[in-house]
Amino acid sequence: MLKKLFITALVLLLLLGAAINYFLSDSERLKTELGAQLTAASGYQVDIQGKLDWQVIPSLGVAVTNIKLRDGETQIHIGKLRIGLSLSELTKSPETWTLGTLIMDEARLKDADFRVQRFALQNFEFGKIAPFQAQILMLNGSEPSTVKEDSAPIDLTGDMIYALNASQKNPDVTLSDLKLLKSTLETQWRGKPLSAICSGELSELDGVSAKDAENPLNTYAGKMDCTSAEFTINSLSWPESKISVELKDQKLTAALLAEDGKVDISKLKETISTISVMGGKQDPTGEWPDAMGYQTLNVDASMLNEQVDLQAHLDNMMCAMKGTLEQDTAQIDLSGTVTIANPTGDQLIRVDPLLVDLPLPFYCKGSMQEPDCGPDTKKAMSIVGDLMKREGKRLLRDEAEKNYWKA
Repeated sequence: MLKKLFITALVLLLLLGAAINYFLSDSERLKTELGAQLTAASGYQVDIQGKLDWQVIPSLGVAVTNIKLRDGETQIHIGKLRIGLSLSELTKSPETWTLGTLIMDEARLKDADFRVQRFALQNFEFGKIAPFQAQILMLNGSEPSTVKEDSAPIDLTGDMIYALNASQKNPDVTLSDLKLLKSTLETQWRGKPLSAICSGELSELDGVSAKDAENPLNTYAGKMDCTSAEFTINSLSWPESKISVELKDQKLTAALLAEDGKVDISKLKETISTISVMGGKQDPTGEWPDAMGYQTLNVDASMLNEQVDLQAHLDNMMCAMKGTLEQDTAQIDLSGTVTIANPTGDQLIRVDPLLVDLPLPFYCKGSMQEPDCGPDTKKAMSIVGDLMKREGKRLLRDEAEKNYWKA
């Protein structure tokens, strides 16, 4: 009896092995079926052009190479995709799979200035929380391009939810809904470490036209709140900061709060010194350092259709600027004014009463990575020159009135 049961079990096992071997060996049929199912699940036209290899031991998995995804003008190329899943999942549609692992290597987005070198999910299921890791590389130009040699990789880790929802405006369209519950960013900026911890969510908008979808500000909505560690960008540094970024109604708004940092004020020193000497006033900048320690930095900025509006308070200095930020080239062209108020406490920037609350022309031009910012000394001297003339006329008038009443 036991012998018959053993033989029967062995035959069944061999038949099951043969069935699995046939199922797994027909890779071309599986590529076609998998591509069709992924197309339905993702909303993209999925074309698997490379090899499809199966792994059975130690756990079931599949590796696919050279995958192309298209959705209108959007084109994505994935060098390699690896999926680990149980055998029972193969009987379901991909949008209902629970994946032990999902790893993408070298994902390229046409015309993007970055490349996702690696993206990995664990215990992934649509609509459920899953931990992720990603590495992003910055490029010298728009994809296809080469990786910037002087740019450090950007490493991201955290928890996310990725869901697929039917479009409310078009039932035949599937939308992705990405929510970042918590993420950590680590990279380097000019050789110095940069890290931040963020929370929030980012969602794809429904019914966006193909033309508007070219601009991320038109495609997504959401808010992220971050805390960054010690950071230095050009001549500005801080030990820690709070940053809030929001996308709503195609408008990007951002707020920054940083305390007890340093900022390069060498250009401001030159301007104040020149104006003071020209106006016959004592130069207050003699004891100012080139890198000034500040107590509080508050920045509020917004951008709509590449038009930027920025307000910044650094202790008793206030800067207000408007202009453009080109999203394709990251070039900025901003102009406005910087105003110095009466200082309080141990604030360093102290000027002659003639210059208090006087709006001095200020500019910011060049690239976002290396902007050229500072007071427009030539225009400032012209403004102060007119002010000195008016001040001189006022003094002459006051003196004349004084002499009149004495007479």
